[in-house]
Amino acid sequence: MRKYDKIVSIINLFLEECSMLCYCNKCGRLVSLLKKELNEPCDYCQNITQQVPDEYLGGKSKGFIKPELERQFIDEYIKNSPEFDQYLFDHRDEDLFKRRMENKAKLDYGKAILEGRDKGNKFGVECPYCHATNVKKITNTSKAVHTAIFGIFSVGRNSKNFHCNNCNSDF
Repeated sequence: MRKYDKIVSIINLFLEECSMLCYCNKCGRLVSLLKKELNEPCDYCQNITQQVPDEYLGGKSKGFIKPELERQFIDEYIKNSPEFDQYLFDHRDEDLFKRRMENKAKLDYGKAILEGRDKGNKFGVECPYCHATNVKKITNTSKAVHTAIFGIFSVGRNSKNFHCNNCNSDF
């Protein structure tokens, strides 16, 4: 037995012993849950999930609904439920996709803040060198003071409008 086959068999054994396929009878979502999480609320509509009956399950791990019985399962257990909501059933996948994209954007924004690349700014500009948005505008007062101190040597800096607080460059 190859090493890969051993790993697959261990994973399958774990899935058989620890997880089960559940469904939401309000929105029709199928989720694989750990047995200790039985009757957890659906992550989409917050309705309590139910275990899929064994006669509909396929494979060693019983981790999926048999394709030939899928339509029958949906009709008998989901669409006949008094809690069934056709709108949620029809829009579930696109709503979940939209949620995932919103969460990804929030995570990306949080990561940028942690890396010091994004503090948000009202100017709508980013540093051309490190792409951070943690920038500030170089004020005319600052340019005048710099000219008073450094004279002709401040011409290069005074032609810039923004200062990056991340990499300390002026642009």
